Parts: sequence; C-alpha cells; structure tokens
Amino acid sequence: MIPEPVARLLEEVRALDLASPPGHHGRRSAARRAELVDACLLELFAAEPSLDVALVALGGYGRRRLAPASDIDLLILHAGDAREAVGTLAARFLYPLWNAGLTVGHAVRTHDECLSVAAERLDAATAMLDARPLAGDAQLWEAVHSELLAWARADPRAFAERLRDAARARRDRYGAVSYLLEPELKEGGGGLRDVDTLGWLAAILGESPGIPTLDGIGLLRAAERAALEDAEEFLLRARSALHLQTARATDRLLLDQQPQVAVDMGFTDGPGLIAVDGLMRSIFEHARQVEHVRDAAFDRYLRGEYAVHTVDASAAGVLRAFAIVASERGVIPAATLDLVEVVDIAEVVDWDGDVREAFFDVLRSGEDGARALETLDRIGLLARYLPAWAAVRCRPQRDPYHRYSVDVHLLRAFGGMAKLLDASHEAFDPLAAEASELVRPVRDAVLLGALLHDIGKTGYGNHVAAGTGIAAEALDGMGLPPHTRDLALFMVKEHLLLSDTATRRDLEDDDLVHDVAARIGEPERLAALYLLAIADAQATGPLAWTPWRATLVRELVAKVQHAFERGDVGVEAADRLAERVEAIRGVVAPKDQGEIDGFLSRMPRTYVVTLPVERIAEHIPLAREPIGPLEVRTLSGPGTRPGTYSLTVVASDRPGLLSLIAGALSLAGLSILTAQAFTTQDGAALDVFEVEGLFEPEVGPERWRDFRSTLRSALEGRGSIDSRVADKRAHYARPRSDVAVRVAVDNDASDAFTVIEIAAADRIGLLFDITRTFAELQVDVHLAKVATYGVRVIDAFYVRDGLGRKLVDGAQISGLERALRVRLET
Repeated sequence: MIPEPVARLLEEVRALDLASPPGHHGRRSAARRAELVDACLLELFAAEPSLDVALVALGGYGRRRLAPASDIDLLILHAGDAREAVGTLAARFLYPLWNAGLTVGHAVRTHDECLSVAAERLDAATAMLDARPLAGDAQLWEAVHSELLAWARADPRAFAERLRDAARARRDRYGAVSYLLEPELKEGGGGLRDVDTLGWLAAILGESPGIPTLDGIGLLRAAERAALEDAEEFLLRARSALHLQTARATDRLLLDQQPQVAVDMGFTDGPGLIAVDGLMRSIFEHARQVEHVRDAAFDRYLRGEYAVHTVDASAAGVLRAFAIVASERGVIPAATLDLVEVVDIAEVVDWDGDVREAFFDVLRSGEDGARALETLDRIGLLARYLPAWAAVRCRPQRDPYHRYSVDVHLLRAFGGMAKLLDASHEAFDPLAAEASELVRPVRDAVLLGALLHDIGKTGYGNHVAAGTGIAAEALDGMGLPPHTRDLALFMVKEHLLLSDTATRRDLEDDDLVHDVAARIGEPERLAALYLLAIADAQATGPLAWTPWRATLVRELVAKVQHAFERGDVGVEAADRLAERVEAIRGVVAPKDQGEIDGFLSRMPRTYVVTLPVERIAEHIPLAREPIGPLEVRTLSGPGTRPGTYSLTVVASDRPGLLSLIAGALSLAGLSILTAQAFTTQDGAALDVFEVEGLFEPEVGPERWRDFRSTLRSALEGRGSIDSRVADKRAHYARPRSDVAVRVAVDNDASDAFTVIEIAAADRIGLLFDITRTFAELQVDVHLAKVATYGVRVIDAFYVRDGLGRKLVDGAQISGLERALRVRLET
C-alpha cells in the first residue's frame, strides 16, 4: 500500500502535469514539482526515528529544476557513528517512493566522504554545489558545503578549467543542441547542462557562499544573462514536453517525437517553415545563445581579456571593431559588446566604401573572421548587413548527411575556404595547392562565394536557383567591383557542378567534359569551384568528402584543366588510352605480357582508363579463359579506404545479372558503396564493386563463400533471391520516411546512354530492387554510380534498351519511372 504522503504527491503531480499544455512546463512548473517532492520527503522523513543525519537535495532537484521524469537525487549525510542505522532509515523512507514508481537516486556519505568524492569526480562536486538541505541536522551539511566552496575557490582557475573541459567532453560525446536534427537537450553542447555550468562558475567566483551573477563581475553582459535565462526556460519547456509525451526520462529529441512537441509548444506551419522546423529553429537559436554565453564567460575569465576595444559609433565602426579582435585572435570583451549594442545601426545597412572594406577585413581574418561573424549573428547584427542571412539563420536541414543548420554550414564552409587559401600547400593535395595559388589574387570573391553558396536554402524551391537570385541582390547592394561580384555569383550558381557531375556521370564521356569546361569557362573559375567543393563537403559532414568522392572530383577537375590547356579532349583521350596501356604493361608479370593485348581488346575503353592499373593486372588471369554459362569467378581484396573491400565478379552476361549480384551481396550482409558494370566483346560481364560489411565490419572467407554460393544458385535457378531479400528486410526497421524517392531521367547528359538518377532512403537490397526493375523492363545497365550519404542514397545509372539504344519513347520512360517508384516506396 502506498503511504498517504506519497499518494498525495502523485496526485498533485498529475494535477500539475494536466494544469497546462505539455509545452508550457518551464521553470515555474519545475520549481512547483520540487516543492511537492520536498513536502512528501519531509513527511516521510519526520516519521523516522531521530538520528544525527541531514537530508540534502542534490543536482537538478537541489536547483528546484525537476522536469516531469527527472530523477530525484538525495544525499543522506551522517556523522559516521551509526552507519547501519542510517542505512535502515534510508531504506524505510525511500522504498515507498520506489514502490510508487518514482526514480530516486541517493548517496549515503559522511563529511569526509563527501569531500573525497568531490575531489575525485567533478559531477559529484557540482551536484553538491547545487545542493540544499531539506531536513535533519543542517549544521552537518553547512560544514560540508562551506569546506566544498573553500576547496573549489582555493584554485578557481583550475576548477574553471575542469568545468570548461567537461563541457567540451559533453559536446564531443552528445553533439551540439544548436545544429543536430536529433539534439540531446540536457547534455548536448548548448543544452541545459551548460546553463548549470555557468551557475557553477559563478559559485566558485563568489566572495561568499551563494551564486552571484556573472554580469556583476564583468564576465557577462546583461543582455547575455537575459538570453541565457530565456534559453533555459525554452529548453526546459521542450524537455518537459518530451518527458510528458514519452512518459520517461528521455532527453534526446528524436525526429518522430518532434511533430508532437512542436504542437505542444504552440508552433504552426508557416510560409517556407513548417511547424517542426520552427521548433528546431527555436531550439537551435536558444542553444546557440547558451554556447555563446558559456564560451564568452570562460574565455573572458581564463584568458583575462577585459580590455575595452574602442568602437566608432557607425556601421563601419562596428565591423572594424570585430575585425580588430578577429585579427588579434582574441575574444570580444563584454564591455565592447555593450558599446556595440548602443550603436544606432539601421535595420538594413546602406553599404559604402567604409562598410565594404571593414566587412572584407573581417573576411580576411579567416577562421577567426568566421567566429566574428558568428558573434555578430548572435547579437542580431549580421542580418542588418546581409538581410538575406535572416532567412537561413538557424534553419534546419532535413538532408540526412548535413550535420549543421544552414547558417552554421555557411560559416564553416567560409572558414574552411579561408583555411584552404592560407594553409601550407603540404597540408592538401597538389591540385588544391595549385588552385589556392591561382585564386589568391581574387581571395575576396572566393571567400564571399563560400559564405553565400547555400544562401538560397530558404524553404522555397530549388536552393541553387533561388540562391543565385538572392546572392545577386546581396552582391549588388555591396557595390563590389564587377569581377569580384561575378566570380562570387558564379560560385553560388555552380557550387554543385563538380561534385554532382563527378559522382553521378561517366567521366570517360568526352562530351561531358567539354560541356563542363564550357560551362565553367576559365581556369580561375575552375579553381574557385574546386576549393568550394572541398570546403562545402567538409562543412557538411564526414559522409560528404570520402576518398572515393574526392578522387572522382579531382579526376573531373584534371580533365577540365586539360580541356582548357589543349582545347581537344578527344586527342587527350587517345593519348591517355595509350599511356594507360603502357602503365598496365609495367605492372603485369613478364609471362602474362602476351595476354595483355588480347584482354584489353575485349574490354570497353572506359574499363581501361577508369580502373587502377594494378586492379586491371589482377583481372587478366581472372578473365583469361572463356566463362561458362553458369560459372562465377570472383576476386576480393582491400578497398580504397579502411573498412571497405574491392570485389570483382566475372560471369556470362545476361539480363538481370547485376540485380542477382546485388541481391546476393545483400544476403551475405554486404553493402554496395560503388558499382561499375563492364561487358566484354565476347559476352562476359566484369563487374567491379566496392563494399563494406552491413552489420559486422570484418568480412571473412565464410561470407565471401556465402555470396558466391547464393549467386551460383540464383544463376542455376535453384533459389529465389527476391523472396530471401524480402525475408531479410522484414527483420529490420523500415527506412526513414522523411527521405523522398526521386527518379530523374536525363537524355542530354550522354550521347550514347540515358542517365537515370535515383534518390531514396538506404535499405537492405536497395540496389537489388532498382536493378531488378531494370531487368524486368529489359533495360541494360552500362555503368552504375552509387553514393551513400548516411540514410540517403543517390544512384546514377547509364542505361540502354534491349537493342542498345537510348530510352526515347515517352511511354517507356514513364512506365519505368512508375515501376521504380512503386518498388522503392513499398
């Protein structure tokens, strides 16, 4: 039976939860919940025999910040002479709470044990900094608390460094609340734990027990303190709504939970911004303020930069102040920001020569300039200089391989571009070094192009087309020299050209290279786009600039460079083919030299010039003898990057062969990263894959045997791969529903082939499903380019019909598109 005080507590908590909508439970509700727990504990504790102990509230409960499913953390402090009796007491008054389903954590310690554990564990020390006595011998606790404060304040700098390092470690572990699509609201960088951290910093810097305000000792501005309080209230409301929705202590706001939390917090769909994105944008904004205030306070204290930089009271003067701090790699003092705050800056700044030069001074400071722009944004000024910034500020990106909000991505890309331009050439590939040298005279334009390249991600239409118009208006308003303006605008308009072409098109197509070269026009623009491709990808996330992707982009850039230099890609291609043949001869064993010409004459030209010469040398003995109708030959080895494998499959060509191989790989637990399909003149298929383990990264001999056995059975008609893939898929979660299926058919990208581009959520057997659909509709795959970005896949296929022609019949194309959509959406 639940004791009356506990039953009353549960009833009052339920009434509290129902008293207002889930998204309105902020500080006041959290404090009221703590008061109810206080009252319950006091009644339970008062009923126990009197002992020399103190009952103390710790952590969030100590701060009176109890979210609906938060733990109730307690310390039972005793004098040490009746340990067994204290344990019995703890069990008697805590068991009713546990039996009622409440999560109550407790520690039983003496005075010395409290101080010892605080010295060993920062989390224990901070939990006790927030503590407050509830019942029992208050003097016991006061003695501990006063010694704890004295210990922390004896070396406040060391304690502050531990707090700062712990905040960094949490960010590394949980990520940042300010940009992750599924943020950890409590422990993530910019989350509620960082708000607590500033309270702990204030506690150790106070001259007497208690928590003074950091703005009172020059470490925070009044506006920063207000922003911190607003952020805490909002994040606490979001966390409480999440607890009430899930009925458990979860702090990671997952994608499928966000729509209901958005509704609970009063967000609605608006033009260009749906409700759930409005919620995430607000979370990003508040978390960013917490990050800013946290970093500013610790930097100002630990680096001691309290000096006030003078600020000329004008739009240009504010930029110059930020440029000076950026050039000195310093932290902008709170007093300087106070001076900036009172400068009368127009809602939309009218650019003149002084503003323009000061703005470029900030850009020329590189990565420190990016931090200066970020601070300008945090205090609401960047959008006055660049009105287009307001639409991308804190805007979530629902693309699975983008890790950051649009504005953070732009600032990181800008910082990455500055690093590419400034770093020693040894740090990058030779092509990047050459490109940085070429564009250094037009550095301003290149930095500006990187800063604005995704400015069109505003929720309205194609971001490249939209961004070109938005950037043109912004650049015209700056009054730039024509060449600077045109190069920056070109970078915005064409920033996807190199990466999209390299990963989705056949780079051995001479016409393709000619078209790209004509579209770019000159080496300076090519260099700028190449550097932007690197900076953009590296600012996107780890999946956007893999060795495979980087190699393809470099290959395309090299081809376009040669097109500029020679003006004739056809001649270059012939020369390259001859060079490749000689290179292959150089790595083939002398006894195999006689087979080279015969082997290469059977292979398509794209095979000879695409694959590494060492790989081709390995293929010669594999494809030396004629292949039987049901025979399968395979060769596996290390891939191009750690954890990947190269796989070559030789078999008699037939409709649907690529589909059978893809299905057998899925059944063997192998995920296809890239695929290239080649057909010899005598009807053998030589297909080359790069794969990785789908579940276990290590792929041993047994799995390769499973793959070969499955493929042979399918070729012999002894088993249905289709049903086995469906059975295997049924055991795993369905793919992400927020990744839309897209099928695009392009007959202009190649003279000889139709290019079909397919985007879909990654899942087991995806390539099998696609290629099976092609086989069923008698569409032959010549080349497949597979790119995986987290949960999203973008595949490009060069195809022809059964007679070797491009797909030109409208009904055939429409039927193929429908069939692919039906298969991929089920």
